[in-house]
Amino acid sequence: MLKLKNVSKIFNKGTVNENVALSNINLEIYDGDFVSIIGSNGAGKSTLLNVIAGVFPLDEGSIELDDQDITRLPEYERASFIGRVFQDPLMGTAPSMTIEENLSLALCRNKKRGLKWGLNDKLRKEFRVKLAELGLGLENRMNTKVKLLSGGQRQAITLLIATMVKPKLLLLDEHTAALDPSTVRLINDLTEEIVLQKGITTLMITHNMEYAIKMGNRLIMMDGGKVVLDIRGADKALLTVDELVDMFECAARKKFDDDRIMLGLTS
Repeated sequence: MLKLKNVSKIFNKGTVNENVALSNINLEIYDGDFVSIIGSNGAGKSTLLNVIAGVFPLDEGSIELDDQDITRLPEYERASFIGRVFQDPLMGTAPSMTIEENLSLALCRNKKRGLKWGLNDKLRKEFRVKLAELGLGLENRMNTKVKLLSGGQRQAITLLIATMVKPKLLLLDEHTAALDPSTVRLINDLTEEIVLQKGITTLMITHNMEYAIKMGNRLIMMDGGKVVLDIRGADKALLTVDELVDMFECAARKKFDDDRIMLGLTS
């Protein structure tokens, strides 16, 4: 379980540019939860994922994962048990290395590393099977450098890397935002398949309300650094986009007018 207790993050504190990115957030994410997070620009979505990943230190509060206090744990240590896929398809991989080399590195998560080269015929066979499951023909391109792949192919590889060794938590930071609509559907389908098959506790930021409703078992909407909606189970499954907008406007007491999200309704 992931627990955030009284979490606050303030940038440029005490200056004219002070920005309260997160304000006294209390949140519990249960094992196996697949949570979609939505909100307008500046709502605090990416900051939330960044403080969980250890990119930014907290100003107040604490973070626990599986009863371990990770509040002061550095980012590189959290990376051993927190998987992450970014908006930029090249982040999360070693672009100048081949597909099989990237997968080999991913397999070493939480393991001691020596000087012996990690690739062998047995591993290559395992990688080929995993890549074939993606349905992109990458099992025949294992010696191709990742930087030569298309954006969708890179994100598929990054998703595989982040989940090859099951993480305690998976963070998806708008991981389809840079892709065309058909590739978005492909990557989202792969995301659901991998997350549900492995039972990975997941937080996914999206700007598409339809996907926020469709994917996962829980939906969180943020505004002004706070969680204003937390919808679960049957309530989420039966939700429509119009109902979600109405619920936001009632909870936040203001008009919902984020063009980026509204334009993403049918993408």
